[in-house]
Amino acid sequence: MKKLLAIALSLVLCLALFAGAVAEENWKIAIMTGTVSQGEEEFRAAEKAIATYGAEHIVTATYPDNFMSEMETTVSQLVQFASDPEVKAIVMCQAVPGAKAGFDKIREMGRDDILLIAGVPQEDPAVISAAADIVMYADEIAQGDAIMEKCAEWGIEVFIHYSFPRHMAMELIVGRHELLEANAEALGIELVDVTAPDPTAEAGLSASQQFILEDVPQQMEKYAGKKVAFFTTNCGMQPSLQTAILTQPNAYYPQPCCPSPYHAFPATLGLELAIGGDDAEALKAIAAKLTEYDAVGRYSTWASPVNMALIEVGVEYAKGYIDGAITDKNDGAKLADMFNAKIQGAKVANYTNAEGTTFDNYYTVLLAPVDFNDYL
Repeated sequence: MKKLLAIALSLVLCLALFAGAVAEENWKIAIMTGTVSQGEEEFRAAEKAIATYGAEHIVTATYPDNFMSEMETTVSQLVQFASDPEVKAIVMCQAVPGAKAGFDKIREMGRDDILLIAGVPQEDPAVISAAADIVMYADEIAQGDAIMEKCAEWGIEVFIHYSFPRHMAMELIVGRHELLEANAEALGIELVDVTAPDPTAEAGLSASQQFILEDVPQQMEKYAGKKVAFFTTNCGMQPSLQTAILTQPNAYYPQPCCPSPYHAFPATLGLELAIGGDDAEALKAIAAKLTEYDAVGRYSTWASPVNMALIEVGVEYAKGYIDGAITDKNDGAKLADMFNAKIQGAKVANYTNAEGTTFDNYYTVLLAPVDFNDYL
């Protein structure tokens, strides 16, 4: 009888341990991105996470293309993620307006256990840093140096900056613009601000793209005989800008707003590139195509897709936190190691605003621009 009781107790203990092990496997990481039309790289990065970890562990959703007028939809989706007790982390990239409100509601639900990661935020650093555990962004401000250094190398005489009021109210975009202005003045480059239609306005993205296609030739006619560089702060405008520049011999493209080999280049050049595949091979394919337009020396970008890296690192960090390998919601050293494991030479730093306030959970990432001649 005692032997039977001992066996029974052993079985109960084994079942309990087994149940505990199974419970530990019941984890999910939620990823929110834009749609393919607004941010294909982020969308594909989410797909890649599913392929890596499985659909049972990665759940995804997209925010609306017109996110400014449909903010409640974004907030509702974030809350829906958190309503699943198995969701232990949320990675949102781009963290469009509605991210802070959604994160706040999640905390109000009592889900302090969820790790909240915001990539490419469109709300002020002080605002999003207070709501998220980790914030990540390409180093927008430092690009004001890198872009102008490339322009100086090319001998640019005029720099056209396309944006719109919504973007020019964002702290980091403003900081980059101020640095672009200062560097342009020091280099003797004329900086011209051109207001384009906001893609989230009633006319939509197509109106913004059409504006770019029509305005670039007009600017080239206005500054005939001069080397003119063009830059726009918006993702959706990149294909139109790259296309408009392609056949203009004196027009230059220093980088996309979110630097990457895959940001608009495949669509512009008619290339079938595996987004998130071999970056060096993608750069070689782009360089070869640019030579057909005698444009290989007029375009540049970063060697790796920064926004995809933000999601990949965010998911990897979240998995480490769920497993217990990372014990702090904000471990900057671990985060920097993960970035450098993916992108050699990535410079990761905490963001410091104009008033000198440093945000210890807000990280910026900077890479160097490429010369497509090196990939021929």
